[in-house]
Amino acid sequence: MTNRLIFSVLLIIISPWLLAKELIVLHTNDFHGHIQQEGKYAGAAKIAAFVKEIKAQHPAALFLDAGDAISGTPVSSMFEGEPIFDVMNAMGYDVGLIGNHEFDHGYKKIERFRAIANHPLLTANAVGPDGELLGDAPYLLLNLDGIEVGVIGLITETAPTLFSPTGNEGLTFLDPADRLSELVPMLRAKTDVLILLSHIGHEAELLLAEQFQDLDLIIGGHSHTLVQHPVRVGKTLVAQANHYGSHLGLIKIKVSDKGQSPLDIQGDLIAANELPDGDPATQALVSSYEAKVQGQVDIKIASLHKNYSKIELQPILENILAESIGADLGYYNRTGIRDILSKGDVTARMIWNLEPFGNTLVKLTLSGADLLILLSQEPALHHAVDAIDPERRYQLATNSFIASHATLAFGDAITAVDTGILVRDILIQQIKANGLK
Repeated sequence: MTNRLIFSVLLIIISPWLLAKELIVLHTNDFHGHIQQEGKYAGAAKIAAFVKEIKAQHPAALFLDAGDAISGTPVSSMFEGEPIFDVMNAMGYDVGLIGNHEFDHGYKKIERFRAIANHPLLTANAVGPDGELLGDAPYLLLNLDGIEVGVIGLITETAPTLFSPTGNEGLTFLDPADRLSELVPMLRAKTDVLILLSHIGHEAELLLAEQFQDLDLIIGGHSHTLVQHPVRVGKTLVAQANHYGSHLGLIKIKVSDKGQSPLDIQGDLIAANELPDGDPATQALVSSYEAKVQGQVDIKIASLHKNYSKIELQPILENILAESIGADLGYYNRTGIRDILSKGDVTARMIWNLEPFGNTLVKLTLSGADLLILLSQEPALHHAVDAIDPERRYQLATNSFIASHATLAFGDAITAVDTGILVRDILIQQIKANGLK
């Protein structure tokens, strides 16, 4: 371990002798199935080793995940997220959260995730067609070595725009602020430490912190933000640990017997390369799952002479889709490009990581005016906007996620023909045949 990490561990171990009470919060978010150590991503075993070390030394330690545990790797995609929760059991999570990607296989799959997970999956604002919350509970109350801790779970109310409507019909997502207005006053008097476990995004979480000063800590997710040290907003601190297990969050909360407010809270992120060697039992479980997919994905399909960012990949992927079915142009939403491609060998696994959702290729026929509306949903100006004629009708090659939302938005004004061919398979085939161009 590095000197900085050794110092952090020692400080945690000796601090109970110096203080009446101290709570240690460990946290991840947007893990997206990255259970295997790879590059700058720690993998489950290294995280598990550190968590087990801390829990063995400290009686009040809490390990939290802020949602989107699944969807991002072949192991997750091939087995619809189930292995990820099995591995998370080995990692020692205490509380998890339902994020928007937990809906990727339809909301009914969440019941299966809950059955696998040894830890509760919270949501206070995701409601099923029957009017019942989709998680194990809206919040959790814990007593950790005499410290009363409350954890509330919330997902962004924009979640329905972030997953396919197919299999997710009839869901309701309540306003997070409205739910906090109900829950925070009720839980504040019962807790020494009140935590919001949030899959809403860092900027929105900062606004919630400003509005709800009776929250001590917000552990965030969704925006994949690297917050090296928690941001203080009045009395409330807001944290987030990047994504894919590149970092593990570590927060120390000193709790005074006299009910001091605000609490003394300090936090940091530990990078993957600063974590200890992997926990053998967790690694064995990871390896058993990875062995089931290696034969299909660890195959070289091309070589690259440069790195490609998501911005650079977007028009290339769009051209591949358009050429594959003879469309006028392609549209591949940038937020659906989940990884970059780096110089060197390209494997099928990399394409699975780039497109982990199992979307199919769809040909849309729509007006230029509607196409401009569709492209305006991008986080930045789409490169094709200036060439679109609003009066013309276009054939557009896109993925089934975009097509399903376009059909809801435009109705009979567009036609959609689903080829049934996986976008991922088209990309692998074309890159293998022609490289990336």
